[in-house]
Amino acid sequence: MRVAAATIVSRSRVALARATARSFRGQHPEVPFYCLLADGEHEEIRADREPFEMVRFDALAAPDDECFRFRYGEMELSYAATPFLVAHLLESGFEGVLFLKQETMVLDRVDGLLEMLRRHSVLLTPHLLSPPEGEGEFERARNVLRAGVFNGGVLGFAQCEEARRVLEWWKQKTWRLCLLDVDHGLHYEQRWLDFVPSIAPRCGIVRDPGVNVGHWNLPERRIEAREGRVTACGEPCRIFRFSGYEPERPDRISRYSRAKVAEAGGAAEVFARYQRLLEECGWRETRALPYAWGVYDNGARISGEARRLYRELGEAARRFGDPFRTAGESFYAWLSREHPAALEGGGHG
Repeated sequence: MRVAAATIVSRSRVALARATARSFRGQHPEVPFYCLLADGEHEEIRADREPFEMVRFDALAAPDDECFRFRYGEMELSYAATPFLVAHLLESGFEGVLFLKQETMVLDRVDGLLEMLRRHSVLLTPHLLSPPEGEGEFERARNVLRAGVFNGGVLGFAQCEEARRVLEWWKQKTWRLCLLDVDHGLHYEQRWLDFVPSIAPRCGIVRDPGVNVGHWNLPERRIEAREGRVTACGEPCRIFRFSGYEPERPDRISRYSRAKVAEAGGAAEVFARYQRLLEECGWRETRALPYAWGVYDNGARISGEARRLYRELGEAARRFGDPFRTAGESFYAWLSREHPAALEGGGHG
């Protein structure tokens, strides 16, 4: 089975993609690893010296490309592009695609997942394999309900009609609604995955405790690190997710959790290993790279409010053409008349 692995990042987070690619290729040198750069190109990111094969955003052939890039901010766009990248790789001839979200380190081979792709159309990994217990169990369970039953950090799609239908459906959802709005049932691209078992009878649920270990399930996973080998509940720890980890604050497990790395038992060694890998991958040198699609063509910063107003215009926004353009009867000109506060000062910045 000819498979590929992939991730998505913007320029400022390219070190995370490098870390994921290096760790995956260290376990599976035979599998090509791709990274979609959901951003403009930059001299600091050169395809000929990266540990991944780079995919340009325009290669996705997403509908209304400028609109797609304008609708969302930096992180939102990275998430919204997920089904488009997977579909692109399947259309390129791969029989299966394993998607690993940024902030991931692969610690062991994932042959079990690749074998599951032979038998299932879509692979999903739940946040939890058992109900949370102990202190804070109710709040932890409620947080999972807010984020969705399944985590978007480890996914698989096979080359089959059922998977293609799921991807086409998912594309429509993420193009239009890939936002963090838990009060209205949205958690970026992730909450939509709750529908997949209903619409894809051949989907497979990954129940390996060593896959998709993250801050949300660490209390149940029992991580041990001995002689360089990491286990989760006695099984090989294969994929560790560092969602919300901030390298500038290495004492904290995640910005989404109050837990400290020093209190994480055997997982503390895994966090230390990830911190070292990010440093090797140039995190300090690339973290401040500017987001190419964060400004209009006159250099003025695009505010979150401007993006919200653009989304709410719906089909009516098409009359403005390229939303990044500021000359003539543009979206920028309309904002300056109708919602000047959304221009955040206007002019060059």
